[in-house]
Amino acid sequence: MDIVPLTKFRNLLKICSPINFLECGSDELFVGRAGYLCADLVVKQKLGIEILSKDQIQAICQVIIESGKQYATRKRKPYPLMYSYYGTEYLGAAHGLSSVLQMLLCYQEVLNGGDRDLEQNGNWPAELGAMTERENELVHWCHGAPGVAYLFDKAYLINRKPQYLDTCIRSGEQVWLKGLLKKGPGICHGMAGSAYVFMLLYCLTGNSKSTVFAEFLFTEEFKVGSCSVTSVYSLFEGLSGPDQSEFPLFSVFV
Repeated sequence: MDIVPLTKFRNLLKICSPINFLECGSDELFVGRAGYLCADLVVKQKLGIEILSKDQIQAICQVIIESGKQYATRKRKPYPLMYSYYGTEYLGAAHGLSSVLQMLLCYQEVLNGGDRDLEQNGNWPAELGAMTERENELVHWCHGAPGVAYLFDKAYLINRKPQYLDTCIRSGEQVWLKGLLKKGPGICHGMAGSAYVFMLLYCLTGNSKSTVFAEFLFTEEFKVGSCSVTSVYSLFEGLSGPDQSEFPLFSVFV
């Protein structure tokens, strides 16, 4: 099976293969190589066919790793991989380290070498520089525990190390502790993004609190106090997101 859109998708491999093909950051989820790997997973899941060869996937993964190594070395970081987007070392799922690592784990069968334990308690700051702050207030899918939970879920599904599941559970506890968001219904930094964490935990543990977040969407308190949605039909910020049972385009189960 070879149709024009799939050929165009394969041709993108040449564009994103150079290590610094984007000046703003070549590896993040929305415009970088992590997003290309994510798209390959989605298309393969929907069509049931292999889009990229094993060698092509391995080549992209190796470029992502080499890019992270070079940046970490250049910036003298005390860890093996780090990335930046528009000059900011984001950690969350939207533009940061967690989604890059998650995509690499989705293709762990083509990667060589051992893994390192990932350690973090509670919420995750939006960016690396914020780790020195006393408390970080962004508890959203894009920046914080709701998005980083997917990385540890994927790590747990691969090797079943209990510390990964424990971190995923603690991420959910942090989301619950921080309470109900009033920034809108969307999945990026709104109610639905928080609720998906508990759907994720339900798949792992059988315990779900997501219905509380769904019910809050229809309360007068939420309607009066929430921020206005500029793109009401947007998948990530508007009303389109909450209707899916799994976080769109970002599954850990493929």
